[in-house]
Amino acid sequence: MNSRLNEQQVIKGRVLTRHAVNRQGGLHLQYFVQTENGPVTVEIPNQEHVCFVQATDATALLASSELRGVRRSPVALSCFANTPVEALYCVDGRQQRNLNRAAKDLDIELFESDIKVEHRFLVERFIALDAEFYGHFVARTGTNAVSQQQPLFIASRARQAVSTIALNAISLDFECSFAGELYSVGLYGQTTEGCVYQKVIMVGEAEETDANYIEWVENEAQLINQLISWFAEYDPDIIIGWSVVTFDLALLYRRAKHHGIALTIGRDNHPLGWKVEDKYRPETLSLPGRVVLDGIDWLKAAFYQFDRYSLEFVSQALLDEGKAIHNVDNRMDEINDLFLNNKPALAHYNLTDCRLVWDIFEKTHLFDFAIERAKLTGLELGRVGASVAAFNNLYLPHLHRAGYVAPSKPASDGIESPGGYVMDSVPGLYQHILVLDFKSLYPSIIRTFLIDPKGLVEGLTQVEEQTVSGFLGAQFSREKPILPMLIKNLSEQRELAKAHHDAPLSQAIKIIMNSLYGVLGSRGCVFHDARLASSITMRGHEIMKQTRLWIEAEGYKVIYGDTDSTFVWLGNDFEQEQVAQTGKSLAEKVNQLWRDKLTQEFKLESFLELEFETHFEQFFMPTLRGSVEGSKKRYVGTKRQTSGELGLVFKGMEQVRSDWSPLARRVQYELYERLFQHLDVTTYLREIIDSLHSGELDDELIFTKHLRRNLEDYTAKSAPHLKVARALCDINQDQRFAKRGARIEYVMTLNGAEPAEQTSNLIDYDYYLSRQLEPIAEPILSILKTSFSEVATNQMSLI
Repeated sequence: MNSRLNEQQVIKGRVLTRHAVNRQGGLHLQYFVQTENGPVTVEIPNQEHVCFVQATDATALLASSELRGVRRSPVALSCFANTPVEALYCVDGRQQRNLNRAAKDLDIELFESDIKVEHRFLVERFIALDAEFYGHFVARTGTNAVSQQQPLFIASRARQAVSTIALNAISLDFECSFAGELYSVGLYGQTTEGCVYQKVIMVGEAEETDANYIEWVENEAQLINQLISWFAEYDPDIIIGWSVVTFDLALLYRRAKHHGIALTIGRDNHPLGWKVEDKYRPETLSLPGRVVLDGIDWLKAAFYQFDRYSLEFVSQALLDEGKAIHNVDNRMDEINDLFLNNKPALAHYNLTDCRLVWDIFEKTHLFDFAIERAKLTGLELGRVGASVAAFNNLYLPHLHRAGYVAPSKPASDGIESPGGYVMDSVPGLYQHILVLDFKSLYPSIIRTFLIDPKGLVEGLTQVEEQTVSGFLGAQFSREKPILPMLIKNLSEQRELAKAHHDAPLSQAIKIIMNSLYGVLGSRGCVFHDARLASSITMRGHEIMKQTRLWIEAEGYKVIYGDTDSTFVWLGNDFEQEQVAQTGKSLAEKVNQLWRDKLTQEFKLESFLELEFETHFEQFFMPTLRGSVEGSKKRYVGTKRQTSGELGLVFKGMEQVRSDWSPLARRVQYELYERLFQHLDVTTYLREIIDSLHSGELDDELIFTKHLRRNLEDYTAKSAPHLKVARALCDINQDQRFAKRGARIEYVMTLNGAEPAEQTSNLIDYDYYLSRQLEPIAEPILSILKTSFSEVATNQMSLI
């Protein structure tokens, strides 16, 4: 280490966490970076917060005595009102806050004042995850120069880089008592060589066991201290888990605080902390040098969907394996019993949970997805959501180089753009329905029609020949638009990813591209302008309507359309072997018509691409309940699987919704199977009604809901699952049923909703008939020229 001191060097690595630190009157940017030679702390001294103000407002704003230290400087930039701006520099966060307050008091606009300095430094240099830093290593001095600290590199500049450095991850999970006292912590991972690492730190006296991964400690405080030592030794870059922030790390923090233990599990001896006291959320977590990925959040970010997001449910769905415990739903009692009587079994359960989370991450490529998303967006590795911040990271450096600063607030106030196009459906039972989808329709519209915030500002001042017309008076400049260029780059990267079978990268790009319209349509984005959003959605309406006309001109019937999908009926007698070729030919015909139209009318290159997506051999489009009009976003069809078998596909129906009883969902599935296979439907329904009233189906009448927030935070209190949650708290004297995420099971009785395991009244079978079975059966029965009331009445007379 000493031989490296004061040498001018370059280090390259992956930026794990970012921080701004005020020290000795100066602002230092601090980046924790993993390099090929291990973790390094990079600091960039003498930095400043920066924002912008219109040049005409600068003098009045800086007249206050408390702002005398703010530095101003002319820059070659303008705001969207095309007036020059000056840059304002603050040496610390306090001065920046004073500046913001003064501007608000004087009603003076500040531009980009909310961009954190540690992010701006990277974004302006197009640095996302991987970077090169230029500077030198220095010796640490003072009381902080301890063995657990990593090398310190003082940098003067940085640039983007390409890196393939593998990051070291660990899956972490705690087991605890009802009161939250720690029993054990499980740690599971795999080295880059593929070797398994596993450890459980367990409170208790050492026992003879074959589980050589157990490390015994005397008490909870020793467990925490041993875990701190483990972090220093194993030194993971990434921590994964299931509700790992809101439960595991929050619990660890509270227990360490209870014992007065400094929880120094971050790098450089930094403690785990929270930016907002008692708000244990991913966005408030502070753990310098380590990235935390929660399995639930990242599955949702990658657009995986499950009825429930418990570890048991997701692991069973993805891995066909569940928790190593007998009674999952009442596992706390069993965990307590294992801690008292069979600690090795508890250690196995603890470690299994860790491994299940790891296997889910591996199965769904979440590690790769998180890394690719950070590389694409410039968001801090581990940050979920934040689509507005991702847009800013992508857009701002290009905007600045084009001579503009971002607006201080959205342009639109109360003017909203319409949503996606949804045409009226033609209800009925069909054979041979084609679904033709526009590939990434909204990004393609942005790219084709040059829709761009900067382009709108410039286009409104240009002559018509230099612009492309949008909607609500929008005109977009043809000169160097930024957003279409970004989409072009992303599209090309996605095609390369698909060619290389890089599914995580392809998925990350798809999600980012599709989020761009949503950002422009959100009032939370300073670039929001109804003219931008409407020029996307209203153009989409126009495209879908014209596409329908062209398809019907070919002699086919369009029965439905939704945002970017067109449903085409080929006719019930269409030849099966001609379906695929017809779908591809139709798509190419429409694509060519769009290329011709846009060249002739707009002098634009078309990036619209219609694809043959799906063939439903049989298809049912229901009516709206109580109406003859066709429904929207609801249908059922049979689709040939890769195995060659026909499978049922439900869209928007009760079958895919978790707020319907298992009975309703099963019956609906079987009804449509019978409909499509031309089997008897009414006899089957009568058998179900008979079994329902005889009590044979009681196990399928249980509703399951999870609290999305703590019980006291609900404004509407009358929902059945909330009523049952309150009852469970009272009956069991257990407030767990009032906490966010609590699983509530109930049935409908003659006295309303009651806990499934503690009913005091008879089940209300008529409720299940009229509110569960009738709504799902009626659409099918109407096709068969009968009704649920007729079927039910005939059956009831026989009971």
